Amino acid sequence: MSRDGGAEETRGVQAARRALARGLLLALRGSLVFGLLLAAVESARAEGERAVPETWHVMAFVRGSMGIRVIDYWSKGPDMVARTLIGGHPITTIVRDGRYVVFDGLTGKGLDIARSPSALSEDAGRVRPFAFELDELIRDGGEKIEDVRVGAMRGEIWQVRDANGRRKVWTSVDVPRVPLRQETFDRSSGQTIDLDYQGWTFDLAMDEPLFRVPPGFLFERFEYDDYLAKSGQGSVGKVPILYPDLLHGSPPR
Repeated sequence: MSRDGGAEETRGVQAARRALARGLLLALRGSLVFGLLLAAVESARAEGERAVPETWHVMAFVRGSMGIRVIDYWSKGPDMVARTLIGGHPITTIVRDGRYVVFDGLTGKGLDIARSPSALSEDAGRVRPFAFELDELIRDGGEKIEDVRVGAMRGEIWQVRDANGRRKVWTSVDVPRVPLRQETFDRSSGQTIDLDYQGWTFDLAMDEPLFRVPPGFLFERFEYDDYLAKSGQGSVGKVPILYPDLLHGSPPR
């Protein structure tokens, strides 16, 4: 091989090496970019998951023909405790482990009922077992009608009208999105019921004692079908079922 041929071959090998090096560099850069994009996606996904609180607490004020009713709600996942005063009777409802428990702190009596399969299946589609007024309104064909400010908070107003009357829901915009107020006008009675949520608190530490029934209470215990059969014969127990959708499932719409 001539000297010129050897030099030309050497230049060819060097060019091939440079091309290979450039290819490897581009591949590394591509892998780095892809890795950064993947990390950003994972970070955003984790941030989205963190945006849904694990635990919730709020106070609800209901005003209507019955007067004013004040309710405290706590929840952790699908588990809920709700406490309200009705006619001087402190009524506590506990929804947990597939059971619907309600008792009267004044009389010491209560009911312990297995929840229906329909009610249990709905747990998976909710971030909390209360305050889903906006979800129901949207499911019933409601739409947003206005952007508003609620104190220092950005909010929206949603509304639905039907044969029963009108419902309006004020909701926050920021995550986590929560209802702030609902106004329900019943066409048949001509009455309006106002519901206000105040003091939303998220990610509180909620320990086991919150969901336990205090000792000394007397309960009637039923499986779901047995409770239905018994209630078909008349009222069961001396305590009200305040959240029937959590016991029976949502009614057809």
